[in-house]
Amino acid sequence: MSDTFLASLLVQAVTVMVLRLRLGHRWLRRPMTWLVLSSVVNQAVGPLLLAIPSIGLHDTFAIGIERKYIDSANLIMSAAMLVFTVTYLATHPERTVTPERSGYIAISAKVLDWRPFAVACVPLTLVTASGQGYDGATGSGQGTALSTNLTTSFFVVVVVLTAAAFLLRHGVRWFFPVIIVQSLVLTVAGERTPVLTDTIALVLLLLFAGIRVPARQLTAATVLAVLAVLAVSGVRVTHGRDLFYSNSGIAARVTALAGSLPAAGGSQGIGDTPGLVNQLAVRIAGVDFGGAILQSISEGHPRLSPAYVPESLLEVVPSFLWPTKLDHGLLLNPAQQQIDDFGLQQINYITGMPGLYLGFLTPAWLMVVFGFLGIVFGWFERWLLRECTPVRIVLFAGAMSAVLLYEAGLPAMLVQMRAAAALALAVKAAAVVSHRIRATGGSRSRASAADMSFPLAARCGIAVRMADDDA
Repeated sequence: MSDTFLASLLVQAVTVMVLRLRLGHRWLRRPMTWLVLSSVVNQAVGPLLLAIPSIGLHDTFAIGIERKYIDSANLIMSAAMLVFTVTYLATHPERTVTPERSGYIAISAKVLDWRPFAVACVPLTLVTASGQGYDGATGSGQGTALSTNLTTSFFVVVVVLTAAAFLLRHGVRWFFPVIIVQSLVLTVAGERTPVLTDTIALVLLLLFAGIRVPARQLTAATVLAVLAVLAVSGVRVTHGRDLFYSNSGIAARVTALAGSLPAAGGSQGIGDTPGLVNQLAVRIAGVDFGGAILQSISEGHPRLSPAYVPESLLEVVPSFLWPTKLDHGLLLNPAQQQIDDFGLQQINYITGMPGLYLGFLTPAWLMVVFGFLGIVFGWFERWLLRECTPVRIVLFAGAMSAVLLYEAGLPAMLVQMRAAAALALAVKAAAVVSHRIRATGGSRSRASAADMSFPLAARCGIAVRMADDDA
C-alpha cells in the first residue's frame, strides 16, 4: 500500500469519527450518515479488498491505469467527503430530534394506505421481469427506454413505502414476513444494492415513525438480505447477467435465484466469471474512474469546462417539462462525456459522488463544491427530521434511497429524490382531498341533525339559534 492510499484511509477514519462524536448514539438514524458510510465502502472497503493480489487481478476497471493515480484520486475524494462532513456538521444537525408522539403513527397509517403502493408495485415488477424495467447498471437517463427510466426511478422507493405503510397499519409483528416479500420482489430485478438499500431504509423509516424493530427480527432481516445478495451473485456466476436483462419472466428468475446459493462462492461461472468476493470488491470500489481521469490529465489532456457541472444536474428536469431534453446528449451524462473526451475504456465505471466531477473541477474547486453541498444537505436533513408526517416519511424514504446511490453520483441521487418528491406531492394531494371530503360530510351531517331537531324544539317552545359557522 502506498503512503497516499494510507493517507486516504486516515482521512476517512477521521471523517467517521468526527461524525459519530458530533451526532451521538443516534447517528445511524440520519440519511447523511449513510451517505458518508457509503463513501467509506466505495473508497476504503473496496480498495482494501482489491489490494489483495488474487482479488485485484479481476479489477477490469483499473486496466491501463497506474496505481499512483488511483490512490491520488482516492485521497482527493476522501478529502472532499471530509469537507462535506465538516460543513454538514456546521448546520448543527444534532439539534434536530424528531419528537415522539403517539399520534404520528395513527395519522401516517391512515394517510399512507399500503394498498395503492402495492398496486403500483405490480406493474413495476412485471415490467422489470420482462427485461424492460429496473436496470441499476444502466440507470435512468440518456439512451434508456421510458419504462426503464420510470421503473428505475420509482421501483425501489415504492417497494419500501409499501412495506413501511403496511407495518404502520398492522404493526411490527409482521416485520419479518414483510421483509421476505420485499426482498423477493427486489431480487427479481437482479440487482444486489436495492435489497440492502430497502432493508436499511425500512428499519430507519420505522424508527423515524417511532417504531422499534426487535433485535431478533433485525438479525433475521440482516441474514435474509445477505442471502438475497448471495442468490443474485450466484445467478450471475452461473447464468451471467443475461437472465435479468431479457424477457425471462418472474418464474424463471425465482427458480434461478432459488438454486443459485451454492454457486455464489464459486470461482468460475459463465465465461470464467469471478466468484463472490472478487465480484464484491470490484463492484464496491469507486476510485478507478477518478484515477483514469487524473492519469489522462497528467498526460496533457485539459480538464473539461466547469460549466458542465451545473448542466449535469438538469438531468432532474422531467422530459415532459423539457421536450428537447434528449437532444442535449452527453451534457446530461457527465460520466460518459468524460469517458469519450479523455479516451477511457467504454465501460460502466463506478464513479462515486466526488469522482464524477474530477474531469471538470480542480481539487480545490471540488472542495468548495462539496463544502456547499454539505451545507445544503445539512439544512435539508434538519427540515426533514423536524417532524414526522406522511409527506416527510415519503421524502425520508427517497433520501435514504438517494444517499445509498453515492456510487452513481449526484445527478442519479437527485433523480431518485425527484421520484420521492412526486410521490410526496401525490400523498399530500390525497390527504387534502380526503380531508375536504370528511369536512364536507361532517358539515352535511351536522346540518341534517339541526334540521331534524328544529321542529321538535319549536314544538317544545325552545328557541333554537344556529351559529354562523355551522350554516
